[in-house]
Amino acid sequence: MTTEDASVYDLIRAKIVRNEIPPGEKITIDSLVQELGVSQTPVREALHHLEGDGLVERAKGRGYSTTALLDETEFRHMFEVRMLLEPWSARVLSVDRMTNPGDRLGRLVGDFRGAGATTRTDLAAHDEEFHALVQRSTGNAFLASAFGSLHAQLHLFRLYGDDIEGTQMLTDHADATLEEHAAIAAAIAACRPEEAEQAMRLHLANSLERFVPQIEGRTSGRPGLDRVPTGRILPADRTGAADRTGAARRTLPLAER
Repeated sequence: MTTEDASVYDLIRAKIVRNEIPPGEKITIDSLVQELGVSQTPVREALHHLEGDGLVERAKGRGYSTTALLDETEFRHMFEVRMLLEPWSARVLSVDRMTNPGDRLGRLVGDFRGAGATTRTDLAAHDEEFHALVQRSTGNAFLASAFGSLHAQLHLFRLYGDDIEGTQMLTDHADATLEEHAAIAAAIAACRPEEAEQAMRLHLANSLERFVPQIEGRTSGRPGLDRVPTGRILPADRTGAADRTGAARRTLPLAER
């Protein structure tokens, strides 16, 4: 991408992640051209890359639209993939005390705590920055790219899940998230690979548990996934029925095996 293309990509991606363009909504290229003050070429290039990120999809004859939210099964499958990638990353980064990003990760946590952030958007941005730094620091471009796609969907789900009712204030989960991030950072900085791997695995398991109320529609006063645009499979009913494909649903155990 050129510098202009990259800038347009970042602007459109931010609009999607911040829910300014909601999930499942048609994207009008001409409207983006007018809003961003650019030609169609960088907008089309940006949408092409966002399609690769999993944030945009293109249907023949219908143009582009933002992707639907992950449904319950897809969301859990995403966490299964994160469970494979991120604990490994934390472990391999804990080998070299001189080059590992532990201190930088710790500063991210400290800076967030000291900034007086008050919104879910702030926490989501911190979370994305923290996990992206872990993946980039491995030096594995394929891993960083795969994570970028996964975490974009997670970021979108986090913001949209509670923002249906306009709720933006941080919840009690923020403190738990920051404590878990601090533990990961400390283990990496101290070159304790087993501890770093375990801390990341625990953080991901806890994160999934924190999302369960949103996934299952149990969050007080807020609709669940059955009330918002989701993916190809309808959320399972609470009687344990199979999905539309007839296949039994798999779930990711929340406790470490």
